[in-house]
Amino acid sequence: MSNSLDRENQHPGYFKSPWPVECGGNRRQKAAKGGLFAKGANAKVESVLSGKWNVMVVRRDKNEFYLGGTMPFFNGPKPFGWLQRIDPVTLETISESPNLPCGDHVWCGAIAVHNNGNIIKVNGNFMHVLNSKCQVLIEKQLPIDQAHNGLLILSDGTIVTKDCRLENQSNSSITRLNPDNLEVIETIQLPEGSMGR
Repeated sequence: MSNSLDRENQHPGYFKSPWPVECGGNRRQKAAKGGLFAKGANAKVESVLSGKWNVMVVRRDKNEFYLGGTMPFFNGPKPFGWLQRIDPVTLETISESPNLPCGDHVWCGAIAVHNNGNIIKVNGNFMHVLNSKCQVLIEKQLPIDQAHNGLLILSDGTIVTKDCRLENQSNSSITRLNPDNLEVIETIQLPEGSMGR
C-alpha cells in the first residue's frame, strides 16, 4: 500500500491551487511541487514588520497570495482578525480586509480558499467569507464561545472548524457549516478538549 501525496492531486472542496490551505492539504503533508531554483542566482530576502500576528499564507490563483492573522493583544485593545492579499515578491499589501471581529479571543485562527474562489477565515469565535479583494461577504458568530483554531473544507464543499480547549476546560467541538451562508449544519462534541488543529 502506498500513500499518495496531496501535491499530486486536486483537493476536492478547495480552489485549484497548489497551496489552498495550511500545510498544503487536509493531511498536513507540507509539500509542494517546484523548487528554489537558486543555482547561479543571487539570494535575496524580503521581510516586513507589521506589528501583527502573521499566521499563514495560502495561494488562490497564480500570483494571488493571501496572508491571514490576528492581533497579538492578550492584554489591552480588543483583538481582531484580518486578511491581506500580498505581493509575492515585495510582500507589500495589495488589498486588506477591514478589522474582523473575533470576540474576546486571541488565537491564530486559519484561512483556506474554497473551490468557489472565496477565502474562508476563522478567528476567535467568528467565521468570515471574503472575496479575492478581501471584502467581507458573510460574517458569522460561531455557536461555541471559544477560540477556533482549525479550518478544513470537505470534499462536498462544507466547512469544518474546531474550538480550542485547554486540559480541564471541558470538551472541544467540531462545527460543520454551509459555505453559501455559514449556517451551522451540525456540531459534534469531542470526547476531550483539544488545543491542536
